[in-house]
Amino acid sequence: PPPPPQPPPPPPPPRAAPPILVFWLPRVLVFAAMEVTTKMRIGDPVWLRGAKKGGEPFELGQVTNVQQNGARVTVADASGAERAFDAANADVFPANPAGSTAPDHCGLIHLNEPSILENSRARYASDDIYTYTGKILIALNPFANLSSIYSEETMAKYKDKDVGARGAEPHVYAMGEAAYKHVKRNKTPAAIIMSGESGAGKTETTKHIMRYLAWRSESVSKKAEGKLDTLADAILGTNPLLEAFGNAKTVRNNNSSRFGKMMRLHFEPSGAVAGAYIKTYLLEKSRAVAITDPERNYHIFYQLCAAGPAEDKGSLLASLKPTDLNMLNQSKCIELKGKSDAKDYAETVQAMDTLGIPKKEQSELFRVLSALLLLGNIKFTDDANDKAVFDEQLGKGDFCKAAEELLACGALSKNLTSKVMKGKEKPDGRRSIYTIAYSAKQAGAVRDAVVKSIYTHLFDWIVEKVNTFIAGNESTPSLPYVGLLDIFGFENFAHNSFEQLCINFANEKLQQFFLTQVFKEEEVLHVKEGVPWKEVEYQDNTPCIELMEKPPNGIFRLLDSQCKAPKASEEALCEQVNETHKKGGFLAPTRLKRMRDGEGFIVRHYAGDVVYETSTVIGKATKVSEVSLLEKNNDTLQEDWLEQLAGSEVPLLKSLFSPGWEAALKAKKSASFSSVGKRFVNDLNSLLDELKASKAHFVRCIKPNSKQVKKEFEPAMVLDQLRCSGVVEAVRVMTEAYPTRIPYEVIHGRYAPLMGKEVLDATGDEPAAFCEAIAIACDVAPGDFALGLTKLFLKVGCGVFLEDLASMDTAVVVPLLVAKIAESKRKKGAEKVIGNAVYGWFLRKRYKEKRAAAALAQHRMRTLKARREYQKWSKERQERLKREAAERTKKEAEEKAMREAEAEARRKAEAEASANKKKADEKAVAAAVAKAKAEAEARVAAEMAEAEARVAAEMAENEARNAAKQKLDRKRSDSNVFGSQPMVEATLASPRGRAGSTTRRPSFFDAASNANLTEALTEAQKEKEAEKVAGGGIDGTMSLEKASSNHAVKKEEYFDVLIIRDVGKGTLGIAVDLWDGEVTVGAITTGGPADREGTLVQGDVIKGVDGCPCNTIEEVTGMVQKAPKDIRLSICRRPVSVVLESMIRMRMPSGEWEPFAFRLLSNRNIEFEKLSPPVYAGEIHARLAQSLKLVEERGGDKVLEIVTGHKHFQIKCETMLELETWQLRLQEVIMLQEKVANVAHGWLLKEEPAQSGSGTQFKHYWFVLFSNGILMYFADMQRAVLGQALGFIPVENCVEETRNASMHTISIKCSFKTWLLATKSKESMLQWAASLKVAAPSDASAKPAIDAVLAQGWCDLPRDTPEGEVWARHWFVLKSSALQIYPEEQKKAAAKGPLGEPSASLQSTAMKTATRAQGADFYKWGIVVETTDGTLLRMRATGQSEMRHLLSTLNVNCIPTEVAAPGTREAVATLTEQLKAGYLYKRAETRKAKPWGQRWFVLEVMTDAGPEEGTVVRTGQPRLPLSRAIASASPPRPPPSARVGSSPTSTTRRTRPSRRAPPSSISRMRPKSRPLSARRTRPSTACCSPRPTASRALWSSGMATRRWPTIGQSCCCSGSGHRRWRRAASVARRRWFARRGWRSSGRRTAPPS
Repeated sequence: PPPPPQPPPPPPPPRAAPPILVFWLPRVLVFAAMEVTTKMRIGDPVWLRGAKKGGEPFELGQVTNVQQNGARVTVADASGAERAFDAANADVFPANPAGSTAPDHCGLIHLNEPSILENSRARYASDDIYTYTGKILIALNPFANLSSIYSEETMAKYKDKDVGARGAEPHVYAMGEAAYKHVKRNKTPAAIIMSGESGAGKTETTKHIMRYLAWRSESVSKKAEGKLDTLADAILGTNPLLEAFGNAKTVRNNNSSRFGKMMRLHFEPSGAVAGAYIKTYLLEKSRAVAITDPERNYHIFYQLCAAGPAEDKGSLLASLKPTDLNMLNQSKCIELKGKSDAKDYAETVQAMDTLGIPKKEQSELFRVLSALLLLGNIKFTDDANDKAVFDEQLGKGDFCKAAEELLACGALSKNLTSKVMKGKEKPDGRRSIYTIAYSAKQAGAVRDAVVKSIYTHLFDWIVEKVNTFIAGNESTPSLPYVGLLDIFGFENFAHNSFEQLCINFANEKLQQFFLTQVFKEEEVLHVKEGVPWKEVEYQDNTPCIELMEKPPNGIFRLLDSQCKAPKASEEALCEQVNETHKKGGFLAPTRLKRMRDGEGFIVRHYAGDVVYETSTVIGKATKVSEVSLLEKNNDTLQEDWLEQLAGSEVPLLKSLFSPGWEAALKAKKSASFSSVGKRFVNDLNSLLDELKASKAHFVRCIKPNSKQVKKEFEPAMVLDQLRCSGVVEAVRVMTEAYPTRIPYEVIHGRYAPLMGKEVLDATGDEPAAFCEAIAIACDVAPGDFALGLTKLFLKVGCGVFLEDLASMDTAVVVPLLVAKIAESKRKKGAEKVIGNAVYGWFLRKRYKEKRAAAALAQHRMRTLKARREYQKWSKERQERLKREAAERTKKEAEEKAMREAEAEARRKAEAEASANKKKADEKAVAAAVAKAKAEAEARVAAEMAEAEARVAAEMAENEARNAAKQKLDRKRSDSNVFGSQPMVEATLASPRGRAGSTTRRPSFFDAASNANLTEALTEAQKEKEAEKVAGGGIDGTMSLEKASSNHAVKKEEYFDVLIIRDVGKGTLGIAVDLWDGEVTVGAITTGGPADREGTLVQGDVIKGVDGCPCNTIEEVTGMVQKAPKDIRLSICRRPVSVVLESMIRMRMPSGEWEPFAFRLLSNRNIEFEKLSPPVYAGEIHARLAQSLKLVEERGGDKVLEIVTGHKHFQIKCETMLELETWQLRLQEVIMLQEKVANVAHGWLLKEEPAQSGSGTQFKHYWFVLFSNGILMYFADMQRAVLGQALGFIPVENCVEETRNASMHTISIKCSFKTWLLATKSKESMLQWAASLKVAAPSDASAKPAIDAVLAQGWCDLPRDTPEGEVWARHWFVLKSSALQIYPEEQKKAAAKGPLGEPSASLQSTAMKTATRAQGADFYKWGIVVETTDGTLLRMRATGQSEMRHLLSTLNVNCIPTEVAAPGTREAVATLTEQLKAGYLYKRAETRKAKPWGQRWFVLEVMTDAGPEEGTVVRTGQPRLPLSRAIASASPPRPPPSARVGSSPTSTTRRTRPSRRAPPSSISRMRPKSRPLSARRTRPSTACCSPRPTASRALWSSGMATRRWPTIGQSCCCSGSGHRRWRRAASVARRRWFARRGWRSSGRRTAPPS
């Protein structure tokens, strides 16, 4: 119904299109128009999420303001408080007008969860307990007797009516009529499936459907046969009897079916009932011997005690009350309120009379039941030998003897207290027989097993009797039937065991069948028929079913395997289940319920999590003996009991056990195990196969309240059942799809004979056209039907017009159809005219395109012909020029030979003169050398004497100091870290005394040779000069004197160093690094303890601390912190080696570049030596370098700047590769500084050139991002630890991009290079991009991390209470560092102030995964956060949008990306794409051709798999359009503005290299011009721009680059100016060559190389 008008009046609806326009709209557009977003207006009622936990899930509000064209609304709740919401994301739902209800949820104006819930509430309040959801019936249990809606008058309303027909309210009778009509018309089976939790009313619903089917069959047969009344009464009479033996009171329901039942009602072709058959599933046997409070045993036991005949019960049982019987007094609930057991006993007896069971058999039945009650009262105790004996303390008589009399099967005491074991039969036929006595516990288990077995046989006998009476004749099983499935509902008690496991498994299978029928088959049918279908999200429970039954590790399979094991136990079964399925999503960890793995397991069912416990846990909690899971799964009875019961004198009991005893005698081996679970699973699978072969109708029973009282509606409970039963999803499907489908042949065959000849002639023989014409003629809206391939699809309730059509007069229908068909013909004619016009336009367009293409082809052919003629002429010209050049070359060769002969003669003369002069010079040099040698020897002797005296004094002083130190060391313990390894003699000693050394090492000056002394003095002098060049100390913090050893070390040496700290636990004054996997001394603090001791130098390896070997920095640091004030270090000193050596040019203070020899040493110092005069050497301490910069000079040369604390060094190499190598090695050293931290690391793909030489490929590398903005990559993680990088880049800019689902790239740029990195995970790409943007560049300081608030709001967390699990409301604050939780009281108390300390906090680093919850929490917006230690944090958001926002925030900002294992590769998609196409100017291959020509280029890139696993190769492929091959020998030249040295405002003159230039020196590109700073340009005028000076590079051999001189400037706008510039340049060039003695024969001549 339309909504009532509200002030202010809503805007007028948009004007509807005319009928003819709607008819011509494409069918796809019509369906798309149905998806209309409801825009909210001021005053509209809306639903909001309930704020109170446990209260109403939704509350009503009203829109008070609309902003941003409806995108944002302000809503006032019931209290008047206003809140603003985002209409697209917030949980704000439009509400239906007040008081509006609908018998079908699909008929509501607004369809959403609160509207469905409110519609169900309103109808339940008015006693309308039935509601449709398309073809699904929703039944709410009224907990009252509504006899008025189940009368025969009500039944008559649904006769011959379809589901949802006009005038027929929703009712269970409609479902029965639909199944009855399907069987009668199609002669195929139908099924009505009643589902719902315990207490929802499934059993009562089944009764009403049976009554309706019985009434419907009577109306058809007219009671012609007398058997019909008897059979119908027998079918209805089965319910009291089966309920008495199969129903009991549970926590949730007073009449809960403890077995499953499938009743088949077979119908004859006329519609009369032919017979019936009942199939039962899984009777709960354990209830017969064990119940919990406040439940009851089966109804028949209470009925027998209340009204059973005394002769059947026996004198002993007749004298007892139910409270005296152990099988009944385990619960305090004996009688049910409002229910009479005596009355129910009479109905049970009457049902047996109706079924024709004789009184004798009834008496035997009650006699056996009485014996079972007496057997339950037998108790046992252990004697002195731990053997079971009867306990006679009750004083009520001998229960065992009374039971023997009732069962009439001999002495029971023997089999109750012992068992007989038979050995293997021997060849002579003999065998051993043993008698084993039971303990009291074992005897009680045997007693319970006998009671359960007898009761199960009695129940099966009852069902067999019923089936025998209602079976009908022999042909009945082959007739079609209506199946009524009444099976146990979902159960979740305080303690759950084997029965609940089987019951819930059956409900999982039925839920899967419902999902398959309603969702998957709908989708398949719509797609197959070509009807639009919209995806609906629902929770598929297939993984839960596989968890329970899939071989070989399903729960039922593991249970059977454990039952067959020799030492089976429940604890072992539970541990095996938890261990096998711990990684699955439908088995929850036992720690959620504070259980151990051996105490049970938790299964996440579609309706909630259920805890299945062992009998030990249940027995401790209930104080009642519980049967174990293994015993409940074993349905085998001992042979001695079979023999005894089969020999009973009671005919009924004997008939029950005789077949089993006979089968045991025939068996070769006694059966020790019969699986109940396996038999139940097989029966359930056969039931589902039967349901799939029939037409299924669904009745979803809902329990409105947990108190089982009338007129009370609990919204939260009903909403959970609607969600779990799939009703909400069914509403979406029925609304968006077409639930009514009718084949074209059915409509055409049924209604075509009713139409006139005019209609048939107009529609032809095509059934689809006939059906469409019928629908249009009956005013069915275009959006209410769709034409499939074979069927007509209709919306809900739109198929009624077919029944109306059958009842209308043909004289009225035919003219209407003729008019509609005529109108359709006119429209089709217009369609043909429009189609012809469009087709003609298309043909004209194609003709014009072909004509233009033909003209272009002719033009190309003429061009090709002219080109070939030109090429022929050019070839002849080239041959002529070659002949002339050969003649000229021959002439030049003759002239050259003549000149060479003359030069050879001159050379011989000059050589002879030079030899004579050399002899004279040698004599003079020999004399000078002798004189200088004598002077040097005298000077050296004097210096040696002075040095020896100075050294002797220093040695005396050192020996005195060492003697005092050794005396002090003897007082302390002296140990050697390296054990048996001898101390290697040290060859280095400090010039100062080593007072702290514990072992004396020889001094450098102990050598007696003068050569060693001279060498030492020379080295010391060189070091002093190097320090002067380097610029002195480093900030006064680290000692430069200890940066390197003063003397050379020729081999490894090991020694100990004793360092005395200033205070206890103080520092040593050294910085340690991990260099090549060893802990080395990186620097020594000036004036610190290590510097005062004087032994350690930079590069020494620390092998141990105080006698303990250490291999890592952490171990060294830990030992230093634990050591006393005096600490002993074990040192290994190795010879200093050269790591990298190159010839490098360094910029001097004057600006000139001078050659140096640079060497990077193993102690991380750089030595340099100047090669040109004046020669000197120096040293750079690389570890103390602050930064490296690669800059570009104006000429294009790359320069590496090394910035230290006191000086800048600028160096450049001959090749760029050598410069990059130095930059990489030095950057590795800088990374050792303490202020540089590791920001991020992980595996990434890096784009590199392919090994084949063409294209690119991606390879896996380990990347590390440092806090100074440097990104390095290594071969693997171990190389990263050792600092062996393959390359690095200073991050200046990064751009992330998603190419496809499996390729996410990050482009990183700096001044001189660009890296393209890729990853398969989008989350990993976002995390790397965030880290790269946060990390500071290499020349900026590190940015501190900001702990920002990412999200905050309300959520629910679970809390265990004595009543069970309770969800409490909390306030959460999600920051970058942690997730903080605050109680609701603390949040309210804080108001707008600070919250204070949180009640719980979870660090981001401890988070592992964040996923959406499964099971019941799936529909309550649950989130599960798993920590690194395996703990699970369960949360529930307040709505769907909050859940999605919190989940995405956790995964993007808090959850770390998993690092792929080394060696794993990511697959890259293979694709081919065209990057660019267009005209370019291409340089000619030869000089004779035209220099530059326009060509058409097409660039394609093909990405394919690389040669290595996981790599890709990107290859450029040129295409050959227009039959012209495009040369790819050289790359395309860049435009002039992009070349080095060019300016956007200048015009560059084209120059060519000389013909006589060496081939290795000629470049394919234009030579570089001089830097802009070296150019001389005239000021710009209004007519032209300045022209760069003409310059050309000269070829040099190992010398500095020479350049052409500056010629001049000229204006380019006039021809005369250009010619003057050319002449001036030619004259200047010839003069410049002449001054240098070179020949200049023309403009293209170049100097010799």
